[in-house]
Amino acid sequence: MKNKNKTILVTASAKRLGKVIATDLVKFGWSVAIHYNKSKQLAEETANDLTKIGGNVTLFQADLTKNSDVEKLIYNLENSKSTWSGLINNAGYFNYDSGTNFDIKNLNDHMSVNFMAPTILTKALANFTLKMKKERKNKQGFVINILDAKIFGLNPDYYSYTLSKQAMYGLTKMSALSYSACLRVNGIAPGITLSAPGQDEKQFKKSHKNNLLKSSSTTEEILDAVQLLIKSKSMTGHVILLDGGAHLAPPRRDVGL
Repeated sequence: MKNKNKTILVTASAKRLGKVIATDLVKFGWSVAIHYNKSKQLAEETANDLTKIGGNVTLFQADLTKNSDVEKLIYNLENSKSTWSGLINNAGYFNYDSGTNFDIKNLNDHMSVNFMAPTILTKALANFTLKMKKERKNKQGFVINILDAKIFGLNPDYYSYTLSKQAMYGLTKMSALSYSACLRVNGIAPGITLSAPGQDEKQFKKSHKNNLLKSSSTTEEILDAVQLLIKSKSMTGHVILLDGGAHLAPPRRDVGL
């Protein structure tokens, strides 16, 4: 397949949405770099599953709150056999706090995973792509940032998380401007898609319907959006919002509470 020699890094892809995205990319012929932090066993199982269906998969461990780990991840990607061509910033730190009780550690952890690491990885991919462009190995790379529909329909809950995702939204716009010579940078902002840890099926269904269309985003819709952003060569700096219209009439409190 034509994409077999091009690798897409999907951060936090050992499980949940990241695994779904990585699996779909393999089906479209891409080589995939599976990133994980502590979920080594799940990452190995995911890699094994994808290899069985013909995927070219590599595994990378990195704690995205540690700059040394991020730099090591970049070095390994740049020196892998397959050309690093795409980045899907899917990893997300998600911990409840409010404007009155957040602390510096929680804020730093959110910003490190949801903003700083994506910023550094995007810069690295841009520089690497420019190098490949000079060597006539790759003309253009792409970045897809997984945002959150919450930032388009604000409420005060998950204060540090929301700030970090707003910063990621700014990164999407700024990096699209800054790296237009070598990268297209876009985003997807899903609403409620998968059940949260500790949430039962009844609670999930209720939160999934808490919007104008009575149905929030699905994994299938997100996968369609990923493919649209990969294939649309004229699209950059754009964010696809998938939330059933919740941002038009946002709840006063987070739907997960």
